[in-house]
Amino acid sequence: MPIMDESATRTHLAIPGAALAGAWVLIAGPDAGTATRLRGRLSQVGVAGVVLVDGVEDSVERFVAARPDVVLGLHGMGPPLRSRMDPLGLGEGPPVLALDEIPGLLAGPAGDDAVLDRLAAAVERHAMRRRLRELESVVAAQAVSRAREVDESRLDGLRRIALAAEYRDDNTWEHTQRVGALSARLARRLGLGDRLVTLIQHTAPLHDIGKIAIPDSILLKPDRLTADEFEVVKTHAAVGAAILSEGTSELHDVAEQVAGTHHERFDGTGYPSGLAADAIPIAGRIVAVADVFDILTHERPYKEEWSIDDAAEEIRRSAGTQFDPEVVTAFDELGATVWQMPL
Repeated sequence: MPIMDESATRTHLAIPGAALAGAWVLIAGPDAGTATRLRGRLSQVGVAGVVLVDGVEDSVERFVAARPDVVLGLHGMGPPLRSRMDPLGLGEGPPVLALDEIPGLLAGPAGDDAVLDRLAAAVERHAMRRRLRELESVVAAQAVSRAREVDESRLDGLRRIALAAEYRDDNTWEHTQRVGALSARLARRLGLGDRLVTLIQHTAPLHDIGKIAIPDSILLKPDRLTADEFEVVKTHAAVGAAILSEGTSELHDVAEQVAGTHHERFDGTGYPSGLAADAIPIAGRIVAVADVFDILTHERPYKEEWSIDDAAEEIRRSAGTQFDPEVVTAFDELGATVWQMPL
């Protein structure tokens, strides 16, 4: 690439108003004589550095390396340079001006600001756009950080409510976390994307958050529940979904699905809505298996714990009726070692 000259080391000083002091200019075109005269003219008004190149591709290569404040195209090179450097017309990168768009640039006194106004304005606009993009990046980063903090704060509050509800039903406090861990492993085995796996992992522990509304006399009853008492227990799914329904994030949406559908059955006989098969969100179908398996294998006030083998057999036996057969297959493929992995 024939770089003809470079007049100074680049400093990238701010451009105050119409002044060009500190600007970095790339002149593109095959006319060496005009380019040299233009370099001299710009140097007189304080331009810090001028690069002279020949041809569009040479200009693009130098443009990428030097990131000039403005590009001047000689003899019709303005349009092809604009097309090559900003093909989508997004206004990215430095402005590209044709020499004939700045009448008098090569003539007149060195200090004639009226002649240089267009060039100075283009450089200033570029500097302002750059500062605006930097500011937008900072604001966006702060917004993302605040959103994460808000979501984490909300999730932490929900976790505490869920733990309070769960502690009344399982004094180890670990059921919710075990269901979250196994649900995430099932989701991964099913080939779900990383984002959904993570969302399920964080929301599965909230599945029984609605139990906060169930009286202890029913929730902790060691004997078989009456039909009326069981109807009260069943309300925890709808109550949990209602608690989580006011969220504005995807995290809350999945949490609402989990709380509201983990007692739906694949054959449509579950509660609270009688959903069947694929009408049940995948998060609810996954958590249903993880929840039942963990309940079966741990002691509760109303039941003794089952062996791992007996619980797994019950899961298999319920494929196609209570559980999604594909989730049960994924459960089987994980195997006993993974089912019992520590948190």
